[in-house]
Amino acid sequence: MDIRKHILDLAAKAKGKVILPESTDVRVLNAAQMLVKDGIASVVLPALDVKAVEDAAAQAGVNLSGIEIVRIDRALIDDKVIEEFVSARVRKGMSSEEALDLLKTPLYFSMMYLKSKKCDACVCGAVYDTADVLRASLQTIGTMEGIKLISSFFLMIPPENHKVIKDPVLFADCGVNPDPLSLGLKDIANATIQSYKKLFPGQTANAAFLSFSTKGSSKHKVLGKVIEAAKLTKEQFENDKNVNIDGELQFDAAVMENIAKRKAPDSKVAGKTNIFIFPDLNAGNIGYKMAERLGGFQALGPIIQGLALPVSDLSRGCNADDIYMVSAIMLIQK
Repeated sequence: MDIRKHILDLAAKAKGKVILPESTDVRVLNAAQMLVKDGIASVVLPALDVKAVEDAAAQAGVNLSGIEIVRIDRALIDDKVIEEFVSARVRKGMSSEEALDLLKTPLYFSMMYLKSKKCDACVCGAVYDTADVLRASLQTIGTMEGIKLISSFFLMIPPENHKVIKDPVLFADCGVNPDPLSLGLKDIANATIQSYKKLFPGQTANAAFLSFSTKGSSKHKVLGKVIEAAKLTKEQFENDKNVNIDGELQFDAAVMENIAKRKAPDSKVAGKTNIFIFPDLNAGNIGYKMAERLGGFQALGPIIQGLALPVSDLSRGCNADDIYMVSAIMLIQK
C-alpha cells in the first residue's frame, strides 16, 4: 500500500478546509501552499496582523494565492458558541472579559472558528506546546460522545519488504496519558478503532490490548486494568462485524501468526493485529520509538483523537511535510 497516496486521496475526496493558527511560521506557510497547490484542502490562516502574514510569506517565498487569510474577529464566531464558552470559563472562575480575551488569540480563535463550522479541522503545535493545544481543545471543542479521555495514536508505516508487518498499523496511546485506568484504556481503544476505520474504510480493525501476559499466562495485579479494558471494549463493539478485540496479548502473539497459534489459538486478533493498545505511556512511547529507530518504521504523529471535532497537535520539531500530512489525516477524520 502506498500509504501517502492513500491518505492524500481520501483527504482530497473529503474536500475540506483546515485552519492553521500559527500563520507566520515558515513551515506552516509552506504546508498551506502545498495543501492548496495539490488540491488536498482549502486553507485558512488566522491573523492578528494580515500584513505580518503576507510579509512572512514573501520572505519564505510562499505564494498565498488561493489561501484565505482572515483577520481575527469575534464576529466571525457563532454567538451561541461564544456564549457557551464564556459560561463554561466563568464557572471555572474566569471573568467574562478574560474569557473573551482568549478569543483574540490565534489558537482559541481557530478552535472556535472550527466549532462554528467555518472549517473542518484545526492543525497546530508547530509553535504552541502540547499543553496549550490540549487545554484549548478541551475548553472549546470538548470530547466526542461516549469518550471522556482524549488520547493520541501514531500511524506506523512499515519499511518496504518488512518480514512481519506489511501494512500500516496504529499504536496508542504513545503521547498523552501516562497511566490510564481501565475506563481510560477503553476510551483510548474506542477512539483508535474509530480513527482506524476512517483511515482504512472497509478494512477489519483488529485491536490487541498489549501486556507481558497472553490470555492468563501470567498473574499480577497490574494486568487487571488491561483485561477489564479489553472486556469493556468488546462489549462496546460486539455488534460491529468489522471490529475484533482481544487482550491481554503479548506483542509477539499479537503480530506473529505462528506464535499466535500456540499462545492464543482461538483469537481472531492474535497474529493479525493492526491496532496496538499499550497499557501505559511508558510502554507506548518506548514501543513506537523502538519500532521507528530499530525497525525502520515511519512514525506519523502523535495524532490527537477523542475530541468532538478534528484537532491535532504537532511536534514542535515538525517540518512542512509533517504539517501537510497531519492536515490530510485530520480532514479524513471530519
